[in-house]
Amino acid sequence: MEIQKINSAISTEISTKKDQAQPLVKQDNPEKSIQAEHKVVSDDWQLLTGSQSELELLEDVDQARIDEIRQSLKSGTFKLDLDAISEAMLQQHS
Repeated sequence: MEIQKINSAISTEISTKKDQAQPLVKQDNPEKSIQAEHKVVSDDWQLLTGSQSELELLEDVDQARIDEIRQSLKSGTFKLDLDAISEAMLQQHS
């Protein structure tokens, strides 16, 4: 689940950077518009490139957690914390 946290942080950071970027206005010089678009893409690319090494350090699968969930499903003791789920959804999409 650690990957989700990083993906969320990356997504939020990319969205923030895009929101902060100045909107492109039709200009007499299209060269400046192209440079501005390139700058936004470059910032996003640098962010993604920088986070790549962090992602490579993470385990692909938390097998112990999967086994724990599988066992709780089999035994009928698996519980969902709907309050925590709804709070996480609100934070992610607000």
